[in-house]
This record gives sequence, structure tokens and C-alpha cells, in this order.
Amino acid sequence: MKVLEDKGKLTPDQAALQFQNSKRIVENGFFNPGFSANKWWIFVETPAAPGYFLQVANPHINEIRIYTLKNNQPVLAFESGDYFPFKKRFLDDPDYWFPIPFNTEGLMIEIDKSGESVEVPVRMITQKEMIGYLSNQKLVYGIFLGWMIFLALLNIFLWTSLKDNIHVFYILFIGSSALWVIANWGLGFQFIWPNAPQWASKARPVFSTTSFLLILELASRYFTPDEKKPLYKGFTRVLQTLLIVLLLVFVFGNITIADQLIRLLTLSFANILWFISMLTVIFFIAKSYKKMKSIALFFLFAFLAQSVFGILIILSQYNLGGDWVFFINRYGSGIGILANSTILSFGLSQRYNYYKQERELAEQELVNERNQQADRMIQAQEEERSRLARELHDGLGGLLGSIRIGAFNKLKTDSANQEWLDTQLSEAIEDLRNIAHDLMPVSLPEKGLVYILEKTVARWNAANQFTTHLDCSISKRYPLPIEAGLYRIVSELIYNVKKHAQATEVFISIWEEKNQEFITLLVEDNGIGFSSNTTTGIGLKNIRYRVAYLGGKISIDSNSNGTSIVIEISGLKNPSHAQ
Repeated sequence: MKVLEDKGKLTPDQAALQFQNSKRIVENGFFNPGFSANKWWIFVETPAAPGYFLQVANPHINEIRIYTLKNNQPVLAFESGDYFPFKKRFLDDPDYWFPIPFNTEGLMIEIDKSGESVEVPVRMITQKEMIGYLSNQKLVYGIFLGWMIFLALLNIFLWTSLKDNIHVFYILFIGSSALWVIANWGLGFQFIWPNAPQWASKARPVFSTTSFLLILELASRYFTPDEKKPLYKGFTRVLQTLLIVLLLVFVFGNITIADQLIRLLTLSFANILWFISMLTVIFFIAKSYKKMKSIALFFLFAFLAQSVFGILIILSQYNLGGDWVFFINRYGSGIGILANSTILSFGLSQRYNYYKQERELAEQELVNERNQQADRMIQAQEEERSRLARELHDGLGGLLGSIRIGAFNKLKTDSANQEWLDTQLSEAIEDLRNIAHDLMPVSLPEKGLVYILEKTVARWNAANQFTTHLDCSISKRYPLPIEAGLYRIVSELIYNVKKHAQATEVFISIWEEKNQEFITLLVEDNGIGFSSNTTTGIGLKNIRYRVAYLGGKISIDSNSNGTSIVIEISGLKNPSHAQ
């Protein structure tokens, strides 16, 4: 091809004369001078054989005219462009197609995209090649649109199921991106606004701006849990506001008839805002990568997939040569957006897993913190009980014992009072020891749970209120909080039997199972029973609380023939051997 810049409103005849001396040649059929303030003329030699079609594979040329040359005289044979209704095109296809006459000496193409970026891919192919190309192109269009619709429907389902508004912005983003691709391929002008040429020039910048507006919102929400404020909300909102202003300019302004300087400034401002939006998304990814590597990689790969094809599209405009140039220029944007949307969809799924794990970890930390607080509280209570038990047993108990001995000696001559006082003080000392024992058995840390339960059962049997049986097969020692907790549960259950059950016998069984990782406690009586669903006594509440604290579960079966209570304490690992 020969190319000629029209700096003085050349007529077709003048352009034909200048082509005779033109030395500016484009060899690979892809002409891209970049931003241009003027029209361009392109001369192409025609094949010697008949049956060829000329394809200008850019559906966004404002005005295009094709002249046939005979005896170096140009004759207008085709006129179309974005400034004309779609029906002006030769084929029902977004590209410009022209059947090459057999007897022409060449074709002269007038391209008017003044004040915009000029890209003109030109090919000459046979009718058979054209039919195959158009068929394959429709297949590509169908695959792209079908997959984008599938992603949209999938995220509509996720939005209705999960009630997460990020899916709304994802749907809007892929919708806007799909509309941009449709507009870029010229399908929008062909099927949606065929009689609105002014919208053909606006559609791409409008949908491009909308896509950047939405990807900012999507990125800020993607890297932020639902319950928190979106990432860098203030800066994002300022940038989005500028994009909205730009969007309004594109929608309500008429850039096509504006002064070239205004058009250049508007498009430059748009490119700057789009570039800043891309940098902001990259910043979001980089800022979040260390903390949430897995989901950041999905967004990064989605962004890179589209960026790689964007870079290839830019490189294709610098005449690097090869068939890939035409392919990338035609399909690169669609493939990039398709890859971006698909990877991002998987990223949203991974995002749920990530934040679910984060919430579970936070909940576990909260549970651990509460358990630690409960441990500290229980430990403080047990220490205070131990202190009071020692004070009562060693202090007040010893004092009462001394008083008993002293009073016994002083009342030797008064045997009646001596016997009465001895009995009273002996009962007081016994009651005191029982109280101290209930607070904390002094010998529990040294002799363990089995010994203390045997002493407790013996003490209850000595009271002659009911018969208590103990079957204890624990062979290991467990941490003091566990042994103290089990002791208090048994004591509380026996006390409840005394207070409410009217029983004559109580059976206590406690044993280890499953490699000593479980302790099972069974307490049964032959009393009158109670309703476990309606009982709200403090004793039963205390038992349930202690069981929950030990990480166990309780089962109660009660009727008029008696009550059975089964308590299982699990998760007991690596106990030390009994001394």
C-alpha cells in the first residue's frame, strides 16, 4: 500500500496524481499513523485475478470512500462510515467490504478520522476465504457472548443466594466490558443502534469509562470483607467522580463535531483517568498481596490477562508483521476481557473461602480468648477456694480442736457439761472439715480424683441419708482444673439427690475410654425424678456450666423411677500417670 496524508483537502484527482510520486509504503497491510489531525489516502494495487474482496477491518472509521482507478482517473464506487447509517455498508457486517472490479488499475481509499487515532488494517481475500472468515467470526462472537451471559447468570444466582453486592458490581462490570467489546467489534452499530451514527462514535469511550468506573468499585470491595469499609474509599470516590464527569461529557457532548484541540484534550484527559484507574487497581493488588496472597493472585492474573492482550494490540500497531497482527487487532480485546472476567469469577469464589477462613479464625481466636478468660476466672476461684479451705482446716479447725482439748481438761469435774461440750465441738469441727473439703479437698493435688471421690462417698455414707456406690476405673492423672471440675460436678449431683430426689441409693461410675481421651461419668439414683426440660435450678445450671467449660456434653434421663445423668468429657490428651 501507498499512503498519503491529506493536509490541504485534496480532491480525488489530486490525490491520484500525488500517489504517482509517493514513496511512503506500508508492506504488511496494517497502517497506523496514530493520532492524526488530517485525512489519509491509501492506494492499493488490485490482484490480476477476479473474485477478490477488499476488507478494511476497522468498523470505526468516521468516513470511508473507495475509488476505482481507470486510466488513473478515480471514480467513487463506495461510501460509508460511522457518520452514515449502517445500511450504507456493502455487506451486513461491521467491517467495510468492497468487491474489487476485475478491470480496475487499483483502488484509492479515502480515510477520514481527523482528530482521532487512525488504524487501518487492509486485506484482499477471495470470496471463499471471505465466507470462511465471516463464518468463523460469527462463531467467535457467539462463544464470547454466550460465555459472558453464563458468567452474568452465575453471579446473579450467587448474588441472590449470598446477598453480597460485590456480585452486582461484577455483573455490571462484565456487562459494560461486553458492551465495549460489542461496540469495538461494530456489532452494536450493526444490531443495537444501526440508525444512530452519533452513538457509534460515543459507544466505545462511554463503555470504556463505565468499565473503569466499575473495576475500581469491584477492586475496592474485592479486597475488603463485607462488614468493613471498602479499601481506600475516599481516593476511590474522587477518581470515580472524575470518571462520572467524563462519562457525562461523552454521553451528552458531541466530540465528533468539536474543535480538534478540544477533542484532543478530552481524549487525553480520558486516557489519563483510565491510566490512573489501572494504577489504582495495581496498587490495590500490591497493597493486599502480603496479607491475602491467594485472592490477590486471582485479581492479578485477571488483570494481567487483559493487559497482555492490550499490550499485544498496541504492539500490533507498530508494524511488527505477521498474521498475528490482524488476529490480535481483531480479537485481542475480546479474548483479554473474556479471560479477565473468567479468572475474576473464580477469584470471587476463592474470596469467599478466604474470608470464611478469616472469620472462622477470628471466631476461634475469640473462643480461645473467652476460654482463657474462663480459665483465669476458674483458676482464681479454685485458688481462692483452696486458700479458704486451708484457712478453715488449718486455722479455725485447729483453733476449735485446741478449745475442745482445753475445755475437756477444765471440765473434768463436770462430766455432764464435759460430754455435752465435747459433742458440740466435735460436730462443729466435723462440719468445718466438711465445708473445707467441699471448698477444695486439701489432698486433691497430691492424691488425685479417685482418692477424693472415695473419701467423699465414705463421708456421704457416714451421714446415713442414702447409700452411695462408687465404681471408679481412672488410672491416669489429669490437670487439676479437670479433676477439680469433675469432683465439683459429682458433689453437686450428690447434693441434688439429697435435696430433691428422695432416693435411697446413688450409683456413681466414672471411667476412661478410647485411649484415655474421653472420661465418662454416670450418676444414677432411684428417686422420684424431675423434668430436665423445665428445671432451672442453680445446681443444674452450675453443672451444665462446668460441663461446658470442660468441653463436654451432658445427657439427662429422668422419670418417676429415678434419674440417670451421663456426662462425657472429651479431648483429654497426654495425661500423666497417677503417682
